[in-house]
Amino acid sequence: MTGKANRQILDEASTWFVEFRTGQPTARAREEFMQWLRRSPDHIRAYLDISQHYAHLPGPANVSSTEADRLLEKARFRLTEGVVSIEEVRGSPPAISARPRRAIKRSLMVGIAAAVLILASATMLYLFLQRGIYSTGLGEARTVTLEDASRIELNARTRLRVRYSTGLREVELLEGQALFQVAKDAARPFVVRTDSAQVRAVGTEFDVYRHGAETRVTVLEGTVAVQPALADAAIVSPADVLIGAGEQAVVPQQGKPKAHPTNAVAATAWTRGELEFVETPLSEVAEEFNRYSPRRLVLASPSLTNVRISGIYSSADPASLVLFLRSQPDLTVVESGPEIRIFAKKE
Repeated sequence: MTGKANRQILDEASTWFVEFRTGQPTARAREEFMQWLRRSPDHIRAYLDISQHYAHLPGPANVSSTEADRLLEKARFRLTEGVVSIEEVRGSPPAISARPRRAIKRSLMVGIAAAVLILASATMLYLFLQRGIYSTGLGEARTVTLEDASRIELNARTRLRVRYSTGLREVELLEGQALFQVAKDAARPFVVRTDSAQVRAVGTEFDVYRHGAETRVTVLEGTVAVQPALADAAIVSPADVLIGAGEQAVVPQQGKPKAHPTNAVAATAWTRGELEFVETPLSEVAEEFNRYSPRRLVLASPSLTNVRISGIYSSADPASLVLFLRSQPDLTVVESGPEIRIFAKKE
């Protein structure tokens, strides 16, 4: 196969892959795709080359084996009657003497095509379920620019889902903390939801933090409307609390939001690679520390939850906080395997 022909086939394979990944192919398109696959082994190899980058994606956790079986049967049915089973393709090939070479070649090609279709279908299903989801891991930060030029900064160990429609820009904060810089669009409010809160804005900058069972909303610029989460997302009710720059609202799992002045710079220190605490309970300090360190900080003495900490520490160097705790006369720090345990000396 010449370079030019190879390029053309790869282009065709890419076109088909995108069609089945993002489009809604018609019955005629599916039939044309199968005819294209059968036309040459080079077509099958090219499609496999395009697909292989997705071969190691984890399977969707919420897809049942029954759905997977239906997907398999659907793929087999679309190909042709008498298709060889996937088990035959994976196992040893049938003996050459059992059937004519031409029939063997056709069966193997159809079997490979079935495997390709199943792989592509599983990939499409995974991508469909994961669409609009952004996440960060331990000690990781990430900035996402959305289609309307709004920006989201994700703190470590954060996960959220973005959904845009003609009348609403919606973000579901599944866990963690994020800073939102919202582009103005009066026709499409920007809504951030958690289990306990709903935050509505048009053009502003604010931080949302899922902290245990409550949600903390801190405004840096503009004004946002904060209210308890709605049972029906289609219902629009008057906001319970309006908060402006330099204010924070705390929304419990059940109950109304409560707003108060706050140190917005300290609340968003994480965007500058810092951990800033102002008379912060040690239990919350440990929670923040554990976003960045593979070795968890554990409070081993019950009385430590009442201890309060102040100071600024580097999130890129969690050990600096441990050194500070070691210097405290009332605390004992014991590093044991995957944990850093803090004890009160008097206990």
